[in-house]
Amino acid sequence: MELSVYIQKHSDQQVAELLQVPVRTVASWRRLERAPKTLQALNIIQKSAGIVTWEGIYQPYARHRVRRNDRLTHPS
Repeated sequence: MELSVYIQKHSDQQVAELLQVPVRTVASWRRLERAPKTLQALNIIQKSAGIVTWEGIYQPYARHRVRRNDRLTHPS
């Protein structure tokens, strides 16, 4: 499962409490503004019992960054 979907399903507040991070951090992950650091990602996978995977954390973020960069370098 993608991290942003997991967060939407459980709420920013609930995920922040589960992972012991600020709500603003979780919100930035949900909006794909920032990606979790490696140790944070490992914690997410462990605390979600494997529901969220490495791919579910980093692939959506990578896709978002590529699309964003394409729009910046190839404006319509």
